[in-house]
Amino acid sequence: MTLTSKVAAVMLIAMAGLVLGARTSSAEWFADVFAGVSLTQDHDLTIHDPVVGQGVYRDVEFGTAPAYGFRLGRYFDGLPFLGLAVDFLSFSPNIPPQAAHRDGCMLVTGCGSFESHTGRIDIDARALSLDLMLRLPLLKSTADPNGRLQPYIGLGVPMFITTVTPRSTRQFRNQDDETQISVGYKGAAGLSYRIFPNLHLFGEYRYTHTSIDLDLHDAVVRNATVDTKLDTSTLLLGLSARW
Repeated sequence: MTLTSKVAAVMLIAMAGLVLGARTSSAEWFADVFAGVSLTQDHDLTIHDPVVGQGVYRDVEFGTAPAYGFRLGRYFDGLPFLGLAVDFLSFSPNIPPQAAHRDGCMLVTGCGSFESHTGRIDIDARALSLDLMLRLPLLKSTADPNGRLQPYIGLGVPMFITTVTPRSTRQFRNQDDETQISVGYKGAAGLSYRIFPNLHLFGEYRYTHTSIDLDLHDAVVRNATVDTKLDTSTLLLGLSARW
């Protein structure tokens, strides 16, 4: 098991302990699975090279990517609109080969301000968080005391485990992939509708933010720092089991 896997496992166990700590009789539990698509906003990609200094690719495009995950949590009987949940999301906002305006200095292409090419850089992001959940129970009945229709929002501070892998770039010809752990923030809004007695169908939009700032190491001794931001909108569709 890698270091990042161990950290993720410890965080998941700790968060689950917080969620599972109270008596089952005091809560409505839910377990969600979901999948969808993520769209990451364009952002500058900055490379700090120890030999020639700093270069910046302007307004780099990130690829649209599949997203998937799960969520486990509960809403409280005493405050039926309030809940806590452990949430996991995985997506890969890769940087495809593209032409981009470049300022500053790069080891391969020298210094200046002109059009250049980024090459392909793969990015794998996994976000793990403890979320505050707020819902509005609508269409209540005796059979649905918590509402058949439930608009909801979620807020969290995720731990991101992000791996960057250069694939076909002139700047990073021999660099290995590297992984960093960082903290970001997120907000979500969705609508859940009961389709069976213990099963809801839901759609959700979420916004997540984190920063990438890590060193890529080559096979000898040379390092280069990569710096960018991931501001991502994700559209999800899922199923929620309730008990």
